[in-house]
Parts: sequence; structure tokens; C-alpha cells
Amino acid sequence: MFKATHLTTGVEYQFRVKAQNRYGTGPAISSESVFANYPFKVPGPPGTPQVIAVTKDEPSPTSQFYKACDTVFKPGPPGNPRVLDTSKSSITIAWNKPIYDGGSEITGYMVEIALPEEDEWKIVTPSAGLKATSFTITDLKENQEYKIRIYAMNSEGIGEPALVPGSPKAEERMLPPEIELDAELRKVVNIRACCTLRLFVPIKGRPAPEVKWTREHGESLDKATIESTSSYTLLTVGNVNRFDSGKYILTIENSSVETPESVKVSERPLPPGKITLLDVTRNSVSLSWEKPEHDGGSRILGYIVEMQSKGSEKWATCATVKVTEATITGLIQGEEYSFRVSAQNEKGISDPRQLGIPVVAKDLVIPPAFKLLFTTFSVLAGEDLKVDVPFVGRPKPAVLWHKDHVPLKQTTRVNAESSENSTLLTIKEACKDDVGPYLVKLTNSAGEATETLNIVKCSCHRYFQDVCQSFLDKTILRWR
Repeated sequence: MFKATHLTTGVEYQFRVKAQNRYGTGPAISSESVFANYPFKVPGPPGTPQVIAVTKDEPSPTSQFYKACDTVFKPGPPGNPRVLDTSKSSITIAWNKPIYDGGSEITGYMVEIALPEEDEWKIVTPSAGLKATSFTITDLKENQEYKIRIYAMNSEGIGEPALVPGSPKAEERMLPPEIELDAELRKVVNIRACCTLRLFVPIKGRPAPEVKWTREHGESLDKATIESTSSYTLLTVGNVNRFDSGKYILTIENSSVETPESVKVSERPLPPGKITLLDVTRNSVSLSWEKPEHDGGSRILGYIVEMQSKGSEKWATCATVKVTEATITGLIQGEEYSFRVSAQNEKGISDPRQLGIPVVAKDLVIPPAFKLLFTTFSVLAGEDLKVDVPFVGRPKPAVLWHKDHVPLKQTTRVNAESSENSTLLTIKEACKDDVGPYLVKLTNSAGEATETLNIVKCSCHRYFQDVCQSFLDKTILRWR
């Protein structure tokens, strides 16, 4: 049974059902077409009405008009009242909207202050209230403490107050010096030669911090123009050259902060690192290489791969890539080639790095060989077993499985599949006939290799199956 839901009224539907087991899905059986309609109909008319009594009634006077709406209450207290800043004549506070607005939109806020020892409160906000959730109370007495409370207002009136914690004092606030390095200044700052270097750094501190710029090794800053205010400092160097590269150190007050990396002038990158031959065939070569030791102070945009045929003095570009590897195709079988790679940034192209030896375009031939760690596998009766056998060989070896000295018969339960570098034997619902030695044979044009694998029955309790397999993997013992 199944209940089909979310159908559209008045739409015609047809349903079909299929049965399924582990071997697949069977044919479908279809239902008749049905319309998705309600099972009920419009009721019929009532019976013939009959008069059972007659009286004379007069209506009462009408009531006044009423509007159906939700009940409105006064709002709750504002949330998280706090002090943002103070000075010798002001206190700046902030708060959050009330959690409960009383069922009506908050129309404003009211702030009151009082001396700590008194209960006489004074409103310091406009009569219409504040729209914002922060306010600076001014004209205060220096070093005087105050009680501060905040109200929210809606159409019903003024709600409950929220008291600012403690007794804030109108005093000049001392803030430690702080440097806010932009993300771009936390890494290498790249700039082309002959351009203008600008280092803009926001700073904080009260009173306003003193600013000092220096170079790492005491180099002169005669070329630099420095502009500093209470909120930022700006160092400008025009027409930069390589002598302007290095670390610039900014000190405010007695706290020193260095930019983490050097400020550098862009140059061509160094050549790529070591080049490695990954693969070679009759018509292609695959190479990889390491990144340059230095990018010249500018991001590497890509790499240029060139090749040269034997007997030729001309290098031809065969690939341009953004990663550190490439496959060059279209080579002539038996021909000898040399390869080199150059790195490129926005300033230019590096000197090339050449592959150590020439490469002959021909297929590599590798005799087949197994890479097994162990050769014995255990299985519980009725359980599934998968045996993965890795190997190497070039060209790809042909794989043949034998059981009991005859080729393994492939069925839906016992199956062997091979890829480029492994062969996988799958046995579903293993039985006693599956236990015994299996021979795997690899063959290619370079030779052949064979290996005998033993599949044994594990007779221990199911709870210990994984433990037994672990012993087999490590000791190659046979359990009987």
C-alpha cells in the first residue's frame, strides 16, 4: 500500500508499481486512470420548511463601531545597554531594540540621567524620542558619576526602563595605541618600478599617538612624504626603484609593529625549479616542475614550455599553462626532443630551466609485476568478499584469473574486473566452493607474472571477524 499525496484537484493520474529484489527490478503493472477529486459532494436541498410559531419582534438599538485588531501593550526594556565612549564632558551609550515591542512598532527611545545618590531623573533626549539606538549625553560635569536608564516607546506609551550597568563617569578615556593593518599590508606589497608607493595605515589611541616611520636597516626616508593624523598615517614614495624594497617599520607611542613582509619593487621571476619527466609515449611527453624560488615580487601568471628537435637550433613554444605540469602531444615517434620551461609574471618572462637530458618519443615498456602486501584472504560463509590486486606494467597487461587450474568462470556472483593498474575479484555470498587457491596471471609484450592468492574460510564468531582479518593481513596465517 502507498498513499500518494500533494495531487492537484481535477487532474487525471495513472499509477504503476514495480517489484524489486537484489537482482533487479521486475515489469510494472499499471492502474486505471483516476481523477484527484474530493470524495464529498454539494448537499441536497433541505425539506419543505414549516411555520411552527409567529411573534412580533422589534430590534434593539445598534452598538457603537469597533475595529478588530490585536491588543497593544507597552514595550519591554531595551536590550544590552552599554557605554561606548566617555570624555570629560560627555558619555556615549548604545542599546539594542527590545525583545518585545508590545504588539506595536517602536516609535522612539528616551534617555534619563541622575546622580548616584539621588532619585531625581532628568530627560536628556528630545521630547519626540530618538530613532537611533545610540546617543551622546553632553554638558556633563568632569569626573562626575551618573546613573543612566533608557526607555522604549510605542503607540501605547513608554515601556519599562533598562539601566546602564554601573555608574559611568564623565572622564577622558585613555585608549592604548593600536595599528590596524589592512590585509594587503600583511603580505608582500608589489609595485612596479617608477610608480608611487602608498602605505595607508589606520591608527587608534587616546590621546592621539605619536607616529614614527623607519626602515629595517636604517635606510634613508628622504624620498618619503609622511602625513599623520589622530586616525591614520600615510607614507608616500614617488618614482620607486629596487633600492626602495625592504621592510618599513611603523611605531606609535612606545609600541612598535612591523609589516610582516617586505615592500618590494616588481622584477622578472627566477627560473622554475627542477623539471621532472613524468611519462613518455610514441607521440607525447608529460613534464612537471617546481615553482621558482622567487616570484620577482609579483604573482606568477603562468609558465611557457618550449621544445627543440635534435639537430635544430630553434626553440618553439609547445604549451602555455598556469599549473606546474604539462603534456606535450603531436611528437614524432623515435624523434629526440629537448624541453625547457620559463615562468612569467606581470613584469616579464624568466630565464628558462631546461630538462637535464633529451627525450626520445617512444612507448615505455615495463614488465608486469604485482604490488601485493599479502596473499591470504579470509571470508565468513554467506558474506561478500572483495580482493584488490594492484600491479604495474606497460603497456597495460592482460589479466587472467584461474581457480582449480581452470580459467575462473564469471557469474553474477563471482566477477573479476581490471583497470589500468589493478584487478578486483568480487565474490557475493561466499560459500565453501569459493575457498581455495586462485592464480592471477599478467601478460604484456615485455613479459608475464603470476601470483597465487589463498581464500580461506573464517570459522570464528562473527564478532571476531575483523580481528581475524587483521591477523591474516599482518602474519599471512591460514585459519581453518
